[in-house]
Amino acid sequence: MLTLRRIDMHGPAALRGRIASAAAELRSIPERLRGSEYLQVGQSRRYRAVQRRRTRSASRAGLLVIAVANGFDALALSRLQADSVRLSISLDLAVIAFALGGWWAVDRSLRHHPEVVAWFTSFGVAASIVVTEARVPSLAVQSIGYLLVLPGLVALVLPWRTQVHVRWILAVATLAVGALALDPGGRLTGDERGDLVVVLFVALGASLAGHVLLQRAQIRNFAQLERIRVLRRRADAAVFELERAHHALELTARIDPLTGANNRRRLEEDLRAVRAHIDRSGMTYGLLMIDLDRFKAVNDRRGHIAGDDVLRRVTAAIRGSLRADDAVYRYGGEEFVAILAVPSADRLLRAAERLRAVVTGLAIEHPDNPPCGVVSISIGATLIGRFNLDLTADQWLGRSDAALYAAKEGGRNQVRLATDQVLPPDPPIPASNSGSPKHRRGSPSASANGDTPRRRSTDRTDGGQVPGRVV
Repeated sequence: MLTLRRIDMHGPAALRGRIASAAAELRSIPERLRGSEYLQVGQSRRYRAVQRRRTRSASRAGLLVIAVANGFDALALSRLQADSVRLSISLDLAVIAFALGGWWAVDRSLRHHPEVVAWFTSFGVAASIVVTEARVPSLAVQSIGYLLVLPGLVALVLPWRTQVHVRWILAVATLAVGALALDPGGRLTGDERGDLVVVLFVALGASLAGHVLLQRAQIRNFAQLERIRVLRRRADAAVFELERAHHALELTARIDPLTGANNRRRLEEDLRAVRAHIDRSGMTYGLLMIDLDRFKAVNDRRGHIAGDDVLRRVTAAIRGSLRADDAVYRYGGEEFVAILAVPSADRLLRAAERLRAVVTGLAIEHPDNPPCGVVSISIGATLIGRFNLDLTADQWLGRSDAALYAAKEGGRNQVRLATDQVLPPDPPIPASNSGSPKHRRGSPSASANGDTPRRRSTDRTDGGQVPGRVV
């Protein structure tokens, strides 16, 4: 008794709970439908544009099939030689004209509204079938068969929107049920009309189910392709960021972060490129070793921050005075190296003197650097070419450093040329061209008869160019 009473007490509450749960489930169905992939993707602008293109292509193909099929039907009916088939032939011809007109318009004036043309054309086919069944008794069975097959064909051929398909099904159902209910010829009994209505609704339901299944497959494929496209875009963006980071890393590895000049690693690479170019073309280069005079006193008097600012200003002045084909490198501390493409020692000395004057012209106050009282530089220069190609890069730099030491010993703020090298003699200059520098040794426009060919440089990512790098 106690168990039965407990069941009676809890039975109505459990039933009410189940009813409330079922009601909540029913209320959540619209929300879940709105959040489903079918509706979210199917209503997106991108998918609708793709669907419109598919519907346009399918409509043009379907309209041609309708025109050809009705043409064969009209041709077959014309052999019956009966007055009752004239109406059916006329309807076939009207459908053919409408289908061909729609086929032409879908690709032109109605290209953005293919669903409208397909809807009215397919509905016109259904209407002609219903009229034929009602007016031509001899074709009633054939017309009913066509009417039952038509919804399935529409679902298979036309990938239009689900709303459009539902409206088409409702219109065809209304038309067919109305024709069967009226039955102007009185050929069908009530049970036969009921059976036909049931079969018609089964065909229309199968058409709707087939359309939904096909649309779901297309939407799923489209969603997968969109996810792949998004992932590919992210991958491309990641690759781009990786390449940019790699490029920045390469620049950082070859550029001095304080002054923006090339560093010693880049100097070693470019000296190898210069050696290879000298070996191929015979061109000559100038190597400058530059050092700021009494720079330690700047740091001691004004601090390292002010010293760093001086280094940056001097580097900018040197880089601004060099040509695009030349390059400057921070060798260490306040020492810099410059590589210049020059045809002779005289041109090298003039270029070095220009750099010295530019730095002095900055007029950066330096009381501990007498007698000028401003920041100045000393430069050691050496000429490199085929005549000393047997020397190593360190030996080239050593000669420039020895010349720099001589400049320091000579009073600073001056340029000295390395004296422990034998410079090549300049070739004789023809009398007819004695006033033209383009026939001098090392000129970019010199001919191949013992002179050097024109040198081309490739752009560098840091704004300068690699001396002697040939493309």
